[in-house]
Amino acid sequence: MPILLLTAQLLVSLTLLISGAAKLGDRRGTQDAMVSLRLPLPRAHAPAALLLPGAEIALALGIWLPVPLVPLAFSVLIVVLLVLYWAIIARALRFEESVSCSCFGTLGSPTVSRTTLVRNTLLLALGALTVIGTARSLPAHAAADASGLLVQLVLAVLLTGVLTLLTLGGTSRRSETGPGTATVGDRPSAHEPSDGEDPRTGSADDADLDYERTPTPFGMLQRSGEEPVSLASLTAERAALLIWVRPGCGPCERVLNAVGPWRAALEETVSVRTLVRADPAGLAPSVRERAGDSLARDIEGNLAISLRAGSSPAAVLLGADGLLAGGPVAGAEGVTAFVEEIIEQIGQARDRGELISPSA
Repeated sequence: MPILLLTAQLLVSLTLLISGAAKLGDRRGTQDAMVSLRLPLPRAHAPAALLLPGAEIALALGIWLPVPLVPLAFSVLIVVLLVLYWAIIARALRFEESVSCSCFGTLGSPTVSRTTLVRNTLLLALGALTVIGTARSLPAHAAADASGLLVQLVLAVLLTGVLTLLTLGGTSRRSETGPGTATVGDRPSAHEPSDGEDPRTGSADDADLDYERTPTPFGMLQRSGEEPVSLASLTAERAALLIWVRPGCGPCERVLNAVGPWRAALEETVSVRTLVRADPAGLAPSVRERAGDSLARDIEGNLAISLRAGSSPAAVLLGADGLLAGGPVAGAEGVTAFVEEIIEQIGQARDRGELISPSA
């Protein structure tokens, strides 16, 4: 078997192994990717996220079984899977907003781009070579008997480098806030120890003491059918919690599902605004129903810029004294922990008699 065909089999196998192993530790990320990519049958997302890593690993290993016709069957299934992946990415590139997915679990660039499609095209070409190779001879036997030519080896090395570069998202990958991240940019939140602090010894109280409360910047938001409102007006009487979401983004959908209970727990003490970039009136009914009248437009993203909430989902707490009270935090887990801590602190303040209970 020519060394090029054997190399294609090795690369496809390694890629699927890496992808499957990465997904094993990030099932939630895989489900979020399915939501972000707008895949049909949402009820099937959870079982699919559970089965997909094992399927990729099984396909990666199956082509090396020394059993006639079995590697060929596995290689054909690999091509079917790669064609499906290619079509999903090509479709996602036509969406109005950029999409983030965990195609390689916690590895790789999370933003779907033309580079992602190029990577999938290269993988598909390698998959086709894999089928040709397995049709000619068993890969396991070929690997034992391979004697490569220098030119083919050089080509294989170059191909490996290109595939690795595309898989990991390029050499200059911008900083991304992951699902549990509690920082945006270089500013620590009340939930994140400073760079010089040992996270094993730092406590939540220490983090609160380290948090520097800065003046609330100028910014405007607008609820559907209403005039724009400044942050100063919004926080004139009570604190305000701002939550940024991007409908269709997997982690944002989880946050949207929690907005209703959060509002019920906070609205008597803290104003809640669920911020989007588009006109709320043009959003899907499911988004408007979950956010309720907390839904508002971050006009031209001015609040996200001034408050350094550069990713979605994200959250910031504004004090009624004109100062920031917490955040920014980012990621579904980060936002959830942030809001739940606010709810807990408000409950404790009521128990101490520092706040009047809404039912009083």
